[in-house]
Amino acid sequence: MTVYADTPRWSRHGTLWGHLISDSSLGELHALADRAGLFPRSFDLDHYDWPESAAPALAEAGAVFVGNRELTRRLLASGLRVPGAARAATRRARTIAAARELGLTHVPLDLVPGLLGHADPLPPHEAGAFRITRDAPPEAPRIEAGDEDARRAAAHLLRTLDELSRATTGAAWVGQVLDRAD
Repeated sequence: MTVYADTPRWSRHGTLWGHLISDSSLGELHALADRAGLFPRSFDLDHYDWPESAAPALAEAGAVFVGNRELTRRLLASGLRVPGAARAATRRARTIAAARELGLTHVPLDLVPGLLGHADPLPPHEAGAFRITRDAPPEAPRIEAGDEDARRAAAHLLRTLDELSRATTGAAWVGQVLDRAD
């Protein structure tokens, strides 16, 4: 059982990013990512995205660095790969299950309870679209909204999420959600 990192080569947010995968276990992957200090939101169904500045911490945590093709080959061989064609359906199934578990009557476009993983980005220029992120109960949520209708819809959904979460956990909702005003 090994966790592998490839060479960062994808540019985003002013840095280069690489991928981190396990050849056998998501549990092993999450444990190494935690030891290396990667933020849990950087998990994306079958891998972590990591900034090039994290390379020393990944090496110290025990990641084995390989080329990009080798990393892809090992992920495919592991059986953990979520193929590109199945990623949207996998996210949708995750969202439906999370909405059910929370007791939501409306199923958002994308919903990630807790800190592990992330919802899709806010679509640029889409009227009514919004994204809410809260990383800890005492923190104020971050709301990205395309317009005033989206801001109102986000506030309404956040109140609902907080109410449902408090009823079951005693704390405000933590997670990330993408949706749009109807």
